[in-house]
Amino acid sequence: MGIKDKWIRYREQKRSQGQREALLGEWIERMVEDSEPSIRSVTGYQQRLRKPLEEALAYMQDLIATIPGPFDLSGRLWDQDPLVHALFAAPGEVQSLLQNCGDLKSYFQKSGVKTAVVLLTARKVERTVFGTAVEGEILRRDVPRKAVEFYEHRVVSPLATAEETRRELVHRGLNVLAMQAVEEVTRDQAIREELTAERHSLEFKIKLRRTRERGLEALLAGGAPPDAEEEEAQKLLAEIDQQLTLLEPGAGTPRDILGKLESNLNVPDTALTAKTLELRLDRMGMKQNEDATGDGQALVMAELEIPGRLKRVALLATVSAADCLGS
Repeated sequence: MGIKDKWIRYREQKRSQGQREALLGEWIERMVEDSEPSIRSVTGYQQRLRKPLEEALAYMQDLIATIPGPFDLSGRLWDQDPLVHALFAAPGEVQSLLQNCGDLKSYFQKSGVKTAVVLLTARKVERTVFGTAVEGEILRRDVPRKAVEFYEHRVVSPLATAEETRRELVHRGLNVLAMQAVEEVTRDQAIREELTAERHSLEFKIKLRRTRERGLEALLAGGAPPDAEEEEAQKLLAEIDQQLTLLEPGAGTPRDILGKLESNLNVPDTALTAKTLELRLDRMGMKQNEDATGDGQALVMAELEIPGRLKRVALLATVSAADCLGS
């Protein structure tokens, strides 16, 4: 390789690196805007967020890439496409979903495009039902089987192409991390305020009791026995002080929020996880074994989960303006 070729390669690498740095800078600013814009007042906030954001971004991109699709979503395909048939109980459910989605309608009306790619999610429910089954030449009754049903369908992030939709979903995944940071700071603030108010109340009650002990009431009574209530109050004060020390100082400041955001970016799997589901269902929505004979087909979808809070199946789907706007 000659000097000229090396120079050209060097310039291309520098240009690529510059573009990546600029892209990371844009993502950082989006995260800061989503969580708390006052983070920008902290010196060096971009440098602190750069590496954890780069890793969280790669995690989210890999996660979103596992979502299958897009497949064509239309009520007209309910009798033809096993996936549409499995996800919806009737063709009217598809029509109702598309025509009642305000974001989807607005997107088609403003953009003028004929089709859009969306994220379709639903809640998967499995229940045991009893029916008949043929084993060899024997017909058995009251055989337990698993019925799979899907409810609470939602379509989000309508955009013109699958690439654009996936990019928007990556942003939404990172947004969950940003919102978690804000929620944690807000929760800590609320706990601190509640504990502080409780501490002031206990201190007031102790002071009031001690004042009464030095007053006429105590003089006439000839002295009071040890106060069990005050001992309990002192114990509660000690517990409150211990809880307050566990809360990080400066909760709610831009620096504190930046720290929470940085921590969350380092563990993106606490915000969103995904796994691939492969279901083999017959036309009645019953689970089929791999070796079972019949009309069951393998359906592949992703299962997205916000750990401990929400779990839904997900696929990318292509929808038409005609099905949405009813034209």
